[in-house]
Amino acid sequence: MTQRITITVPDGLARELRRKAKRTKKPVSRLVTEAIQQQHLEEVRQRMIEGYKAMAEENLRLAEEWLPLTVEVLPDD
Repeated sequence: MTQRITITVPDGLARELRRKAKRTKKPVSRLVTEAIQQQHLEEVRQRMIEGYKAMAEENLRLAEEWLPLTVEVLPDD
């Protein structure tokens, strides 16, 4: 399902959108949709990176905390 919306953009951006639409043979609405989707994906990617970094720090902390206990339990082969 799609919805029609109206947006206001600076003149230069409107010209660039029209040029790109003509060059790529895509409607301006498709270009705007793709740009918004790309921005959304980048935001999700950044949040995932931040989450993985936070988890890595937590995992390192836990490993350092449990390492002495692991050494006590495992045999010295």
